[in-house]
Amino acid sequence: MPRKIQILPDHISQTIAAGEVIERPASVVKELLENAIDAGSSEILLELKEGGLQLIRVVDNGEGIDCEDVPIALQRYATSKIKNLEDLYTIQTLGFRGEALPSIASVSHITITTRIPHSLSGTKVICEGGEIKSISEVGCPVGTEVEVKNIFYNIPVKRRFLKSIRSELRYALNHFVRLSLSHPSVSFKLIHDGRMVHQYLKTDFPLVRIEALLGKEIYDHLKRLELEDGEVRISGFASLPAISKGNGDGIYLYVNRRFVRDRMIYKAITEAYRHVIPAGKFPIVILFLNLPPFTLDVNVHPTKAEVKFKHPEKIYQAVSTAIQMVLEEDPPRLEETIDQADDKELLSSQKVQSSFPFRGPWEPYPLLDSEMEEEGIPIVRDSAESPFIHILGQIRGTYILCEGGGNLIFIDQHAAHERILIEKFKREYETQSTTCERLLVPILIELSLEESFILDSAVEAFQVIGFEIEPVGEKLYAIRSIPSFLSQRDPKAAVREILDELSLFNREGRGTETIHAILVTLACHSAIKGNYILRKEEMEELVENLTPFNTSTTCPHGRPIFFILPLDDLKKQFKRK
Repeated sequence: MPRKIQILPDHISQTIAAGEVIERPASVVKELLENAIDAGSSEILLELKEGGLQLIRVVDNGEGIDCEDVPIALQRYATSKIKNLEDLYTIQTLGFRGEALPSIASVSHITITTRIPHSLSGTKVICEGGEIKSISEVGCPVGTEVEVKNIFYNIPVKRRFLKSIRSELRYALNHFVRLSLSHPSVSFKLIHDGRMVHQYLKTDFPLVRIEALLGKEIYDHLKRLELEDGEVRISGFASLPAISKGNGDGIYLYVNRRFVRDRMIYKAITEAYRHVIPAGKFPIVILFLNLPPFTLDVNVHPTKAEVKFKHPEKIYQAVSTAIQMVLEEDPPRLEETIDQADDKELLSSQKVQSSFPFRGPWEPYPLLDSEMEEEGIPIVRDSAESPFIHILGQIRGTYILCEGGGNLIFIDQHAAHERILIEKFKREYETQSTTCERLLVPILIELSLEESFILDSAVEAFQVIGFEIEPVGEKLYAIRSIPSFLSQRDPKAAVREILDELSLFNREGRGTETIHAILVTLACHSAIKGNYILRKEEMEELVENLTPFNTSTTCPHGRPIFFILPLDDLKKQFKRK
């Protein structure tokens, strides 16, 4: 009887190992850039073609590889960074596992050209599918050039799972940004399809690199953070409450200069900001955590994206304290904690009326019988009571309280206004009646590297909605027109919110999903916020515009608009029934 358990052939085991390290072209970019940094390079060039699907080329001026070591470097577990078991617990470099080059070589055509400083000539090796085809002596500058072509050419199934050129380029760009942020003393260049996309000169000042990558607006709202607690040293920059993002992409975590994803540190940061920025918003934080290598394990993930701490509770507390120290130095003003706080009359009215739970009752508005019956809401049709909604008042500047059909009806004013606006925006888009408003003076907006890439990807969708946004410099854009339904008060904030939304879902072009995402974001941006005191006329108009909607209707994000409390239930609470 044949054995069921067998040892996998080398070519299969190598393919499995490559799959753990190389998920897409961006994985190759990450590994090669990290190798270049570990080699002591001061200048690194990254060239891509078709988002890395056709070509990935990394050129550095580091220490190079000796001719005798070149063929060994393409074998599994070959590394110059670990000599014995103890070295695993004193890792100081970005790469150490000895799997990157052989994994890349097994799924692509790779050419390595390298020379060490004291050698008159260099070495060139060509490898296809993990098999070395040739090794030759060549003339070349000091350093290493790695050229990777046709990734996954021998694994068509894996290649079919790759996304569009723009999506793959964006993944690669993320690694480029993360490593550029953490190594300002290294010059980085990025070329895509023969065009210089980004160039960052080396600098001794981290803020210079941060401004170049993230933009001046973010740079102006960052404060330096410093903390030393025994073996734990924290440095970096954290944003003031005046600026935030719609997602967590602006949080960059580094442990011993290695970019990591760590839920515990992430939670420590978001918890520190929880009471100073609105719910659903995220700060911009670039945090460098330096620890003795023996207090953490960096070998818990194939791509080295996670680490394990020896004393996690101590790390959590240190990060939380560092962020709180920044926020306590610049405590948020009342205006920064209330949405739409530009209106000073509104602020003063909120201060005066915040102790009163309700505004007085006003004229009723009818709720459609069909909707009330559909939801099982009892309708009394005698002479004493008819199916009308009576507005009783506003609760905490957030909920509108009404009475109708024998029920108390609570309305979330922000969710309700969002639904009204999204339906209006969709009608205008579908009937092609959307108009744009030309700005007399264009509004300049400086975007981060990530934001500018998303905008360039979705520029057609912006145009369809009514935005005219043109590049006028590197990462600098001019907003020349906006949709007519958008307030002119802060178009820049609306554009940023849209870009944050699009970054979450990786939408591109002018497809319906992209259009819908933009309309939803504009509806959210334009809608009445919570903690906003409404006048009588504003509540009446809002409730009147809600009458076509079923009481099970939600806002565009899926949150309920209505909450129905039968008066009979109220009577039971007071033992009247």
